[in-house]
Amino acid sequence: MAEVREATPDDAVALAEVHVRSWRAGHQGLVAQEYLDALDPEDRANRFALDRMERSGPYTLVAVDRGTICGHVTIGRSRDDDLADSGEVWALYVDPPSWGSGVGRALITAGCDRLLEAGHECAFLWVLSANTDARSFYERTGWSADGRERTDVFGDSPVRKVRYVTSLLRHP
Repeated sequence: MAEVREATPDDAVALAEVHVRSWRAGHQGLVAQEYLDALDPEDRANRFALDRMERSGPYTLVAVDRGTICGHVTIGRSRDDDLADSGEVWALYVDPPSWGSGVGRALITAGCDRLLEAGHECAFLWVLSANTDARSFYERTGWSADGRERTDVFGDSPVRKVRYVTSLLRHP
């Protein structure tokens, strides 16, 4: 089973590679293919501020199996005004070969534990509305859609997202 630990600056490239592979596999047919093809791990690695992480966020944890990063979760303060006191899961990505292995559950649990330690009683995240696999995963791990939706644009394509929430006080 993978170990979950804090990300370090040395993890940036491996973390970005997992991020891109996960996006390409998990969002195929949901996001414009040209956008997915243009994802660049090196560009992504430069976006992670792993040398400046604070517990208030954004804060990244990685899952490591036999010395290889196989997933990551980024958490932090809410970016939604209507849930200002909540914690937010900004990102959760697992390398496709590790899907179904328990890595995602370990990461979401560790992220929620950190948000609870930071004083948040509730957490939320956004997921592509058409991503039924991700939505099922979140529902199996105690999250539920709260009825809020938004549209994000990836490349030139608008994509619908739905918001999921959970109580950290009863989270598994």
